[in-house]
Amino acid sequence: MKGAISLIGGLKAIKLLIVDDETRTRELLRNHIHWQSIGIVEVQTARNGLLALEIAMQWKPDIILCDVLMPKMNGIDFARKYREHDVDCKIIFLSGFSDKEYLMSAIHLKAQTYLEKPVNLDEVRSAVESAIQLRSIELVKQTEETKMLEDYDRSLPVLRREMVRKLITDPSSKHVAPALRSQDTFLLPSEGPYTVAAAMLFWNPSDLPQEPALVQELLLDAFNQNTFFISQKILCGFNAHHLMVLIIPGSYGSTYREGREFIEEVTSELKTLVGDLINLRLGIGKPAHSITDIPNAYKSALLASSLQFYGNAAKPMFFDAVGNNQPIETDWTKIRILREKLKDKDIAGTRAMIQDWTLYAHKQLDLNIIRLKDTYFQFLFTIVETAILLGYAEQTEDMERGYIWKEMERIPSLEALKRYVLEFLDLYVRSMTEKDSIGMGKMREIIKYIRLHCNERSFTIRVIADHCKLSETYLSSYFKKQQGITIKEYITELRLNNAKELLRNMDLKLYEVADQLGFEDANYFTTFFKRYEGSTPSEYRERLT
Repeated sequence: MKGAISLIGGLKAIKLLIVDDETRTRELLRNHIHWQSIGIVEVQTARNGLLALEIAMQWKPDIILCDVLMPKMNGIDFARKYREHDVDCKIIFLSGFSDKEYLMSAIHLKAQTYLEKPVNLDEVRSAVESAIQLRSIELVKQTEETKMLEDYDRSLPVLRREMVRKLITDPSSKHVAPALRSQDTFLLPSEGPYTVAAAMLFWNPSDLPQEPALVQELLLDAFNQNTFFISQKILCGFNAHHLMVLIIPGSYGSTYREGREFIEEVTSELKTLVGDLINLRLGIGKPAHSITDIPNAYKSALLASSLQFYGNAAKPMFFDAVGNNQPIETDWTKIRILREKLKDKDIAGTRAMIQDWTLYAHKQLDLNIIRLKDTYFQFLFTIVETAILLGYAEQTEDMERGYIWKEMERIPSLEALKRYVLEFLDLYVRSMTEKDSIGMGKMREIIKYIRLHCNERSFTIRVIADHCKLSETYLSSYFKKQQGITIKEYITELRLNNAKELLRNMDLKLYEVADQLGFEDANYFTTFFKRYEGSTPSEYRERLT
């Protein structure tokens, strides 16, 4: 639930709006009853119905004390309009006229009660206390109902994920068949055939900073709310290594006669669901004729998904494309030769070795992607170690083994893997040859671009790297070396200073400031500002006045 909600005794804080055109009455009601002692934490006032409607639409009061006769908009018209948006708010009318017409209107609008003027503070307090009790009971009921619904909504994707894990590992378990009878929960028909799909997912942390487990949860929630996948009774989960697994009712193969068109439709829907920030590489396994065949079908889907590493993954890869694949191992003789070429500054020879290795890797088509990546890791780290040994680079966090391996784990294809290693070679070359003046010219270009575009919503480190024709890794290392701070720290400081400048303009509302700075909403902007400034934007503004 968005927005800050104050809690008292586990319940939402009760808010009271006082509406009266008489200043004396408004102030009397506001200041001469100790509202907090009966559970009212926030009180606002309005001098007519028109202003009250504007406040109420934004502020959402729980209880309204409202005069009947007022200029611009009377209390009855105000209540009638506000009731269209909030049927639960408790309304207590005040009037100096015992007019049956007003009483009937109050009853029609489900008023809590009707008090005559001049107001008696004890009567008002008593009427508000009764309204609080009713409102509190309703809130408890709403909270319980919402919690039950949220618990069910949260548990459903988890239950389906666990069923997927059971089906791909131990479908003969005595619990599986009875559970599948509940098709509302697990969707799948209890009898085959089934088609199993497995998808490797790759994304950049600068685009999606969440941990893999959280991304997995978000995708599962989205999948289980998608009408296409629900209508097709497709079960989705993740294995222990964060690979997405789909179990699809029916038998589908690589030809259109075998239902390829439907699998391409599933792929299209899946890519739309995960979005542009996630690179999805889908493999389709051989058909499983029964539940007990699902583990073998799953293994063949994994192989097909791994084969996607050698292409662009524009279309699903079917199991029958998996042919004669050979393992690839690190050639330590080549590593030694590479090191010597680097020491001799034979950059062309080094580049040729990496390109030749890529041709060899493509020929082998090793489906153990971790083993394949390890061979490139050895090439890459040889470049790093040699650069540090010869004084062309410093040992920094982004030059350490663990950091580099995490970066390589996120690389989605062989071609991208080759580019990643060659980018480190470019970094080696630049470190050898780049003069300070050239370096400062490039830095000026980077800083100028950041300053011009940092308030755009699509702004990321990847966007900067693409503009400057650098890899993200090189850009981050280069910026830190030249400026002494990380590029993320620089952007944060710049956005914070821009925020402070905009906050000086008191005519700008917080959501307008947030929008101009490229934030999705005012809440996220407030969180960002408080984290780095130590106070909320509103508190910062108060210090300026």
